[in-house]
Amino acid sequence: MNKRNILYRGLLCMMYLALCLVLLASCDDNGHYEVTEDTVCYRYWTFSYGYINDTLPEADPKTFIDLKDWLGKDAHRVYFKEKQIKGADPNTVEAKKYPLCCDKKDYYFMGVAMNVADKEHFKVLHYDWNLWAKDSRYAYYDSTRVEVRNVKDFHVVDYCWATDNLDVYVFGELLPDADPKTFKHLENGYMRDKSHVWYIDSLIPDADPKTFKVDKEGNASDKYGPFNYGKRENAEE
Repeated sequence: MNKRNILYRGLLCMMYLALCLVLLASCDDNGHYEVTEDTVCYRYWTFSYGYINDTLPEADPKTFIDLKDWLGKDAHRVYFKEKQIKGADPNTVEAKKYPLCCDKKDYYFMGVAMNVADKEHFKVLHYDWNLWAKDSRYAYYDSTRVEVRNVKDFHVVDYCWATDNLDVYVFGELLPDADPKTFKHLENGYMRDKSHVWYIDSLIPDADPKTFKVDKEGNASDKYGPFNYGKRENAEE
């Protein structure tokens, strides 16, 4: 493994350990509403600043109800944590799996309207850090509507990509010219099909898809040589 890959993997490990520390430190109090006679606050813990109390200035403490630690409402408004969900109906809102909720009109992901076209046939396909869903007309990635050619056969392959058997969608975006029959998500952000290689969602024009591979240590290469961050190593600038 070259020095650049060692450094890169070392940074990833440090970031992962830092995230674990944050989660461990905050597991006792991930956030909740606190209601007094005059105010409604959302209290949560941060790694940098400790406990923070965000006041909900328009919330009515007399009618406020916490539906979940992350979802609340009063007689006129709905809140995701400390953020008001614009347009949400407090009379019909209900919590789904965090951070998804819905009312009689729409679904909301992290407090943002998803603009679901057919709520009756809406279903979550995958949720693990990111959300994939669909109804009878569209697919959805987090809070973004995704137009697909064949929504009936739209399905999620893994957390980052999905297909309708006609096209490939990566992080909610169409990946032009990708072949769903031969498309593979490799390690360290690399992807390929029979004719192309991508790094994240960027095409690597000089990569050879027939011999391109990523080994167990995360090193990417084809028959002409190795790659770093989607660029051929030692290539002329």
